[in-house]
Amino acid sequence: MKKSLVLAVPALAAAAALLSGCFDVEESVSLQRNLSGRAGFSMTVDMEPMIEFMAEMQHSMSGKTGEVTPQELAQERQQFLDKRKSETGTDPAKKQKQLEEQKADTEKKLPPGVKLLSMSVDDQGLKLQVRAEFAFDDIRKLAQIDLPSQGKGSPTPEGRNPYDQPFGGLKVVDEGPTLLLTLTGANPSSHVQDQAAKGGAADPGMQKTMETALKNARFAFKLDSPMEVVTTNAMRRDGQTLYWEVRVADPVKPPDTLMARFKK
Repeated sequence: MKKSLVLAVPALAAAAALLSGCFDVEESVSLQRNLSGRAGFSMTVDMEPMIEFMAEMQHSMSGKTGEVTPQELAQERQQFLDKRKSETGTDPAKKQKQLEEQKADTEKKLPPGVKLLSMSVDDQGLKLQVRAEFAFDDIRKLAQIDLPSQGKGSPTPEGRNPYDQPFGGLKVVDEGPTLLLTLTGANPSSHVQDQAAKGGAADPGMQKTMETALKNARFAFKLDSPMEVVTTNAMRRDGQTLYWEVRVADPVKPPDTLMARFKK
């Protein structure tokens, strides 16, 4: 009987749980002078890299040499889609109920002063996109937001999400006349690999697999405020709006910590 290596080798299973696909993450913060505002989070997970990873493992375990064939890729892809369909079904009412449960779970975990304005999940089989928008009375509370896992039927193994705390690296320091905002963990490759290590997937033998799975990963951050910008390492600026975009594939890497200092 055919057995998946992620079930046979715990280290690989732990890695696959977090490195299940290519991540495209966008975050935005609109900050007012009184530190209130709105924040947005969007994450798209493309499962095709995991399909290729699984097909290569099955190919190797079967003792085959050479490249994985298109037929093997198609078979692995279909098995994945069939498994997800059996877990999630196709009933729109059931999917809507699951979304409402996720919204309720998210709202229960929000700190006082943070409100969930909207949340959506677009499941396309091999791609999953999650969007959420929040209102906050103090930007420092954003770091406490904890998004629920997708649970059973998630395209990511074990339903795990390395961005379950989307603003976890956000820090704001009142410097008196100025306000310093920093965001650490901007590099998506470093971020996901750090989360994988915490999940027990720090095996050095997995590094190449991690690099392959995350080669097209992207993280984008947008920040706007009526306050005057004093200094910033933003990659682009349009009026009072600052933009950063980190792509793993880019030859020149921006700093892992994003920074903006405002005059209060």
